[in-house]
Amino acid sequence: MDKENEARGRYGYIDAHRKSQLLKTVVSGAIVLALLILGVIIFGTKKNWLMIPAMLMVIPTANFFVGFAAFAKFRTAPKEKYEILGNFENQDMLLSDLILVDAKGKRMPVEFAVVYKNGVVAWSSYCGKRFRPEDAEIPVNDVLKRRGIPMRMKLFSNWEEFLTRIDQVETAEGDSELRRVDLAKEAVISVSM
Repeated sequence: MDKENEARGRYGYIDAHRKSQLLKTVVSGAIVLALLILGVIIFGTKKNWLMIPAMLMVIPTANFFVGFAAFAKFRTAPKEKYEILGNFENQDMLLSDLILVDAKGKRMPVEFAVVYKNGVVAWSSYCGKRFRPEDAEIPVNDVLKRRGIPMRMKLFSNWEEFLTRIDQVETAEGDSELRRVDLAKEAVISVSM
């Protein structure tokens, strides 16, 4: 697995994280099962001392499974769409594979977000089907406001409207604008799983 794809906000994160958590779950589960079987073979059913480490491994195994289950129904956006946005990636303005979480724990996948000097423009293919644009905008805008970043996020469910809007964004110039873009990216990522 590419370590770069395992970072939140990078293209491929959802698929890489899901695979990583599944692998950890399977390996941990196999260790628990091996300890149980080995304990029965060595000690029999009485005074099976390998039962203790096996029981201690159950909690991390369950945590890995929960991490997998939280991402199980989400997928990374198609590569073709990502390649269209390559220019924004090269300018370090693009966030990908975000799963925004509101105060109630509702998960809202956002495939792409372009952070520019005056705001955040995002796109989600799930928007309108599973949640309203405002549902994803509110937690991000709240964090931006609390951190004193004078930006707002606008979420689009229509790919063409999103492309039209990002064609109009202005890139950050100067240290203060670049710093504000970096702070906004950190804020958006902080709301994501």
